[in-house]
Amino acid sequence: MITSKIKKNELNDFYQSKFEYFRKVSGFSAVLIGLLEMSYFITDCQLFGRFAYETIIPRFSIILPVLLFWYLNPHIKTYKQGVHLYYLLPHAAMWCTIWAIWYLPNRDFAREGFIIMHFAFLAIGLAMPLKYHIPIHACLLLNIAISNTWNHYAAFSLMITLALPLVVGVSLMLYILEKSYADQYLIRKKLEISSVSDELTGTFNRYKIEELINKDTERFTFEKNTCVLMLDIDYFKKVNDTYGHDAGDAILKFVSTEIKSQIYGRDYIIRWGGEEFVLILVDYTVPSALEFAEKLRASIESADNGICPITISVGLCRYNRNETYHDVINKADQALYYAKEHGRNNVVNYADI
Repeated sequence: MITSKIKKNELNDFYQSKFEYFRKVSGFSAVLIGLLEMSYFITDCQLFGRFAYETIIPRFSIILPVLLFWYLNPHIKTYKQGVHLYYLLPHAAMWCTIWAIWYLPNRDFAREGFIIMHFAFLAIGLAMPLKYHIPIHACLLLNIAISNTWNHYAAFSLMITLALPLVVGVSLMLYILEKSYADQYLIRKKLEISSVSDELTGTFNRYKIEELINKDTERFTFEKNTCVLMLDIDYFKKVNDTYGHDAGDAILKFVSTEIKSQIYGRDYIIRWGGEEFVLILVDYTVPSALEFAEKLRASIESADNGICPITISVGLCRYNRNETYHDVINKADQALYYAKEHGRNNVVNYADI
């Protein structure tokens, strides 16, 4: 569990995932902190032995940060934004407490209130990266030290010696919880990848389409010019019949490798079924997509795949944003059928048939 590692280039995604998973718990805790702060007014009345009008404003001023949190929280999208907002409430609650302590006739109970604050930081820290939590939580000690200059706590040294192990303990607990979530995150990522990947070729499978479309309209979500290619390995059945299915698998891997070597990271390769592949080329005009397809066709024809010479046929169609993904794939399929009916080993644009 503790040895789970997240790659550096995945850390941002990991922290965002952790924030989204725990934000309801941490958000609810943040609001609860404010409500509990106001409830300490009852304790103030007990200490005064009367209605503690002196601490009404200090205790209930926490309403302002709570309302600010309530308004801004729905607009928070990233954990980096959340760090600033969520930790605001425990620190605000602490300064409301410090303000109220100034008026109390007996300040001996301040240390108990400060100890309770550590649990508030624990709840908020569930959703936040530990690297941010530790320095922000440690500021609790700074708050105590600064406020001691005018509140003059009788047990100041005791407050610090009690707070230090609590900061360390909460941080250690959050470290363990973060590593535990890392296990869950890595397992979920592996399942997500396997659910949309073709095991043989390492390309995507048909389920990847669901991530690229608006499910209500079944249209692609790409804003840039997009072209769809459907390609098929010519006479693939003969390869299997002549050289065996292992050789056929090797040919499929070879073709997918050739495609991967020529596309950009923004593009998608989907094994559509059997020996058919769908390529979604993002930010391509029809001429540039035709050039790409022709280059791919020629490279596969001329390359030594270690089994036998092969060729591909390619159907191409420009995506119109007013149509569904079914429409454009069907058109690319029709262009592919036309290519195979007219000699194979060529590239056909749907608009030309």
